[in-house]
Amino acid sequence: MSKTATIERGESSTPEERPYQPFGAALDLFRSREREVLLAGPAGTGKSRACLEKLNLIAMQAPIRAAIVRKTRKSLTQSAMTTFETKVLPHPNQVQFHTGDQEYRYPSGATVMVVGMDDADKIGSTEFDLVYVQEATELDEDDWSMLLRGLRNGVLSYQQIIADCNPSAPEHWLKQRCNDGDTQLIESTHQDNPVLYDHATRTWTSFGKEYLKTLDSLKGFNYQRLRLGLWVAAEGMYFTEWDPQVHICPSFEIPPHWPRWIAVDYGFAAPFCCLWFAREPETRRIYIYRELYAAGLRDEQQAQRIVELSGDEKLNLCILDPSMFNLRKESERPSIAAVYWAHGVNPVYPGMNNRKQGWAICRRAIAHDDGPARLQLLHGAAPNLARTMPIMVVDPLDPEDVADEIKGKKTEDHAPDALRYGLCAEAQPPRPEEPTKLRFG
Repeated sequence: MSKTATIERGESSTPEERPYQPFGAALDLFRSREREVLLAGPAGTGKSRACLEKLNLIAMQAPIRAAIVRKTRKSLTQSAMTTFETKVLPHPNQVQFHTGDQEYRYPSGATVMVVGMDDADKIGSTEFDLVYVQEATELDEDDWSMLLRGLRNGVLSYQQIIADCNPSAPEHWLKQRCNDGDTQLIESTHQDNPVLYDHATRTWTSFGKEYLKTLDSLKGFNYQRLRLGLWVAAEGMYFTEWDPQVHICPSFEIPPHWPRWIAVDYGFAAPFCCLWFAREPETRRIYIYRELYAAGLRDEQQAQRIVELSGDEKLNLCILDPSMFNLRKESERPSIAAVYWAHGVNPVYPGMNNRKQGWAICRRAIAHDDGPARLQLLHGAAPNLARTMPIMVVDPLDPEDVADEIKGKKTEDHAPDALRYGLCAEAQPPRPEEPTKLRFG
């Protein structure tokens, strides 16, 4: 890049000046032309700096109308404006801040307004090409919609909101926009920040090592969000022991002699989930090596997909959601478990339906205070289980159970429920002589 902004290097007591260079997620942000872009990640990954650098680079070259926005105007003075003026703007005498209009003015003719959502009239009456939102999770969805309506100045070939944040609760409206594909989510890491990581030597800087030690000392959901960059519930997170760095291991070929079994949580309109388990005989460590997660499949289609994915593997047990054994008297159709059996998923047994005991078994499997956790997920093998374990929340009426709903919305517990059935079956295997109540019609 031709601009001469500076960046502080943590290993020096005196900041060393050099041109800013984006890495990783920051580079993806610079290249993005999507209408809505969220740069999210742990603390200290250089998210705000990257957003401000992109805004400045464009303003240096085109007479755009842009804005730096936060929930309140007051909060910008000691945050975005300080970074912008001390680290991003190349020459203070070239870019002037006009106090009356609260905007930066560039030689290119560009203007960058500084405004809070507490001055909605000012935002609502202005047209923009580019808007940067700092700490975007502070905004509500109406704020975001107002900013989107203002993207109509037309100087750039694309109109864009760029935003940054540390992860918040998984049900946050902004994360849901990302999940629905309305907002592009770019996830940053600590290696993206050259203050912490030297890409020339591929080593952490002295400052980076100390900074990561500080983050490593955090506990609970703060560690999950600010160190790992996970969207987890701040209050009432059920599996506080869950840590992807502990519970996700490199993928490997499961030896054929290891005991294997599956567990299924049923669904049709909502997803059903099947997990494949294997146990290492020597250590008795349990590995989850495959996941099937889908909605809209009929009972026989679910069974067929399980059989196809299992191939020639010998499954010792097939543990099913207890509801799958219910007889469907009104239609004289066989139980779902019977359909599974008829299509090659057998022998089938009902999962243990004591939720609180089951969750306690899960908690023991993921505990790692006294050494490595017993439960391991092969890398990439169970993405929906890895995604939903951190968002399980304590039931406010029973602290030993998981909440069925969060703010009136059904908890996405399909993969954790399958995990519960599978781990309970390993802890208390069903007796082979137990009669299985199936109905084939």
